[in-house]
Amino acid sequence: MNAITGIATSGLRAASTGLQAAAHNLANLTTPDAARQTVALSAETGGVSARVVDAPADPVAPLEDVAAMLTYKAMAGANVFVLKVADQTLGSLLDIRA
Repeated sequence: MNAITGIATSGLRAASTGLQAAAHNLANLTTPDAARQTVALSAETGGVSARVVDAPADPVAPLEDVAAMLTYKAMAGANVFVLKVADQTLGSLLDIRA
């Protein structure tokens, strides 16, 4: 795997983690003892790292969770696009040399 696909793959994993955390929060809106979750993103060599952390209670949290889902959906789409372009580029390079 080259650097670009590694970065895009880690970004896709981070987006998935973010979607899961936001979905967890929305699914547990009426659960009394459910802890809210958020995702901490950090840059690392060759990509991004994502980890789920506890979030404080917030009265506007459902609105923030919906916005987070839209953000992570766009993030996933961008990384999938990068992976598709990298795959097409590699295929083109292989065709030229054949």
